[in-house]
Amino acid sequence: MGRHVSKIAAAAATAALVAGCAYNDHFDNRVDRFDIASEQARDQMILTNVVRASKAEPLAFLQIGKVTGVNSSSNQMGLPSLVLGPVAKTPGPWGTAAAAGNTHFLDDQTVFGANPAAAGFAPNSLTTSGSTTFDVNPSETKDFYRGLLLTVEPETLAFFSEQGVAPELLFYLFTEKIVEDKNGVVTQYVNDPLDPDPEEFKKFQHYVELATTYHVVSEPEPGAKPKPAAKSCCDSKKSDNSDSSSEETQGPDWRLCFDRSAWGKEVKFADNHPMCGSKEKLANQRMVTFRDREGKLIKLQIFPRSTFAIFQYLGHIVAAGEAGQIKLETPEAKGEGPLEDENLFVLSEGGLGQNCFVSTDYGGQTYCVPHTAVNTKRIIGLLVQLLALNTSVRDISLTPEVRLIQ
Repeated sequence: MGRHVSKIAAAAATAALVAGCAYNDHFDNRVDRFDIASEQARDQMILTNVVRASKAEPLAFLQIGKVTGVNSSSNQMGLPSLVLGPVAKTPGPWGTAAAAGNTHFLDDQTVFGANPAAAGFAPNSLTTSGSTTFDVNPSETKDFYRGLLLTVEPETLAFFSEQGVAPELLFYLFTEKIVEDKNGVVTQYVNDPLDPDPEEFKKFQHYVELATTYHVVSEPEPGAKPKPAAKSCCDSKKSDNSDSSSEETQGPDWRLCFDRSAWGKEVKFADNHPMCGSKEKLANQRMVTFRDREGKLIKLQIFPRSTFAIFQYLGHIVAAGEAGQIKLETPEAKGEGPLEDENLFVLSEGGLGQNCFVSTDYGGQTYCVPHTAVNTKRIIGLLVQLLALNTSVRDISLTPEVRLIQ
């Protein structure tokens, strides 16, 4: 009988151990949650800074560095009490001589497994715990702000154009103003939907339409050789492992040009210069020329914005509400089907109950980017990339770490 009970106890203990080893922790779902959470935190930072700009408040940028996920789990199974040995007589009342005389029967008994109400009692239990830690670094370095305040180069515009972003959207976002030189008469048209003179902004929109029709794009200037990269004042000396004979170089200068290969049949040549791929050079890399219907030569110089100015521009639009809405005209910018959106940038207040792509609470008010605001979501993505281009690897730790304890 005792050997049979021992076998049962051993089988139960083995089953408990196997059950404990059979637990397999899958971390793929937590990695997915970390990815989504970091994306939402990043987009909220972009949106919060647009809201700050709409209130003429200082901007602040943070970068998430190392993310550490810790998860632990343990399971414990308490076996039932198994009493092995002779059956003890029922003792008398506690403290009597009869009770004291029967205690010798317990000397031959052994309690195996959990013993409720006694030391060593181990109930069935399952315990899990998890925590996440992350490093947040403010982007307050000289190099970061220098990149934030410098105007966006045509090379960067080419990156976004190759991603399939509509040219009309890029012109509104990255162009500060257009300066027109018509027979020596110079006029500037500012990209401001709230201009006191509505005709001024309509003139700017007219040139945006011409730029998209004649496909003004950017390309490396033909024949230009790479030049030495500008050295930062804060760069450290070269390490001993670096090749002192090699010099860092940056690519050739970029210019604006007309891409005739993208013209439709209805587009007629109007003495446009420079044409993409040609070796002709103008006085300024951001200048294009053409002739109007009267044959007068028109020189247009396009002044780009900086990343910081883009935040201010979007904040200006948000502060104006409906009056600041810019309606897009080209089919590429408006899209079609589920991605159709004719507005440049949309931000609604009072996001409670709305279907928001991203929202943020600031100054006691909730701001929401609706899921239907496709172009707004694209612009947030562009700003994320621009900020990343302005961030040096020395400014932030980019090593994600996930630790599993089982």
